[in-house]
Amino acid sequence: MRILAGFFNVDSKEDEKTYTLTDLCGVSAKKPVTMPDWFAEELPRMDSHKILYVKAEDYTYSEVDLWRQAFSNVYLYLDRAAQSLDPNKPIVLEQLSRGYVGNRLNLMATLDRLNKDLLRSNKFYTMKDSMQGRARSMLSTLELINNEFFSTIESFSSPVSQRDEKYRKSVMAVVVLANHLYAQFMGSAIPTADPPKPETYRTTRADRVNSLLLLLVGSLLAGMFVYFLINNKRDSITAMMEDYREKSAIWAEDFNRQFVTIDVKYIVMGVIIIFLVIGFFFGWMIGGFLGVFVFLGILAFGAMISVRVPASILETLKRSRGIKVNKQLMDALILLSNSLRSGMDIVQGFEMVSKDLLPPISDEFGLVVKNYRLGMPFEQALDGMVSRVDSRMLAYIVKAIIIQRQVGGNLPVIFARLVENIREESKLEEKLQAMTAQQRIQSIVVSVMPFIMMAVMFVFNPTQMISFYTSPVGMIIFLFCVVWIFIGMQVLKKLGDIRV
Repeated sequence: MRILAGFFNVDSKEDEKTYTLTDLCGVSAKKPVTMPDWFAEELPRMDSHKILYVKAEDYTYSEVDLWRQAFSNVYLYLDRAAQSLDPNKPIVLEQLSRGYVGNRLNLMATLDRLNKDLLRSNKFYTMKDSMQGRARSMLSTLELINNEFFSTIESFSSPVSQRDEKYRKSVMAVVVLANHLYAQFMGSAIPTADPPKPETYRTTRADRVNSLLLLLVGSLLAGMFVYFLINNKRDSITAMMEDYREKSAIWAEDFNRQFVTIDVKYIVMGVIIIFLVIGFFFGWMIGGFLGVFVFLGILAFGAMISVRVPASILETLKRSRGIKVNKQLMDALILLSNSLRSGMDIVQGFEMVSKDLLPPISDEFGLVVKNYRLGMPFEQALDGMVSRVDSRMLAYIVKAIIIQRQVGGNLPVIFARLVENIREESKLEEKLQAMTAQQRIQSIVVSVMPFIMMAVMFVFNPTQMISFYTSPVGMIIFLFCVVWIFIGMQVLKKLGDIRV
């Protein structure tokens, strides 16, 4: 390791880089070790590649400096190990362990810098291909040495009976790997494959015409297959279209009942277009025949989802509207109770609520009054409001009004009790919201943190992340993780869902 570090010393001249091994090396000790001829040409080029600027030292490290640091760290480790195995020298265990930790941290930092790809003049430069291809195998050996550094540190925490054996095994492993690293540097260059000849992949006009004809014939056969398939399933497709038209009419009416005017076909087509774009992107990135299947699969999945989206949106709107109505019920009941005490009837009280309060409760009460004036029975108009609004307390109020109109009773007193019940239920809901806040925050963290970590990894290593997530395996893993993150969100949401 000392010889390798000396070879990478650019301050020494070439004729000074001749070394003699100690007598412990046996026959090899009689032969002087000189720097290889190929490295004399490689050294200036490696020294010209500046990699890391250290502001505290005001110095820019080159590739040569990093390789020399790596060999020096291994040399310092072996020197420390030789001294620790000398029975004539005392050992301070804590000091020895701290020294090995420093060796490993320095080697890890150096390997991380050597493994990075650099951008030079819009071209990527990788240090793994330097030294005529030897650097790639030498880096792998250094990674193994780094692992044995960790094994050495870990041996100090082993039981006393096993500590000495584990320590000696890890040191000897580093010795063997260091010898292998030296042999890799001094050995022959790694053979590289010859570049492909352009004539091998050159296509003629006849080849392109044949490919076009095959593409047209294949497209014609695929179109005929789709035509006959649709023709055989014409009755089923017609029945599905009629069922869809009926559902669209029902959905449009339900949206109107929520005071939302929207064409359902825009929702369905919008979802299909979104999945069409996603499918095209993934199919284009995967490419080939598999990309076509991925595109068609995502498009079919989007078509299945699109017919369910209007019902989900309608349910969400109804739930959201019910929550808003619940927040206004107390004011509405107080206003109804005051109007009844002043001598008005219940219809006039509803009309006052529709004029004095804000939507959505004013819209609902106003629609009840409008339907009653158009000839609909008041009880039926109230039932219509209950069917439109997802509110349990509103259903109780309507039932109380209907029962009072049928059998009699004191509505102001009933409304006062309902106001008290609403107050108590609101307090309980606020308490439950405070108690289940942790589950809601966890669901948000579970859903957001993976994407934040992925964004951080994109920032630090964009090349590898883009190459991975644009590959078929990366896309499948990404979709798989999204599905399971959604399932985790729903599970955590259910853990905090308490009904009173």
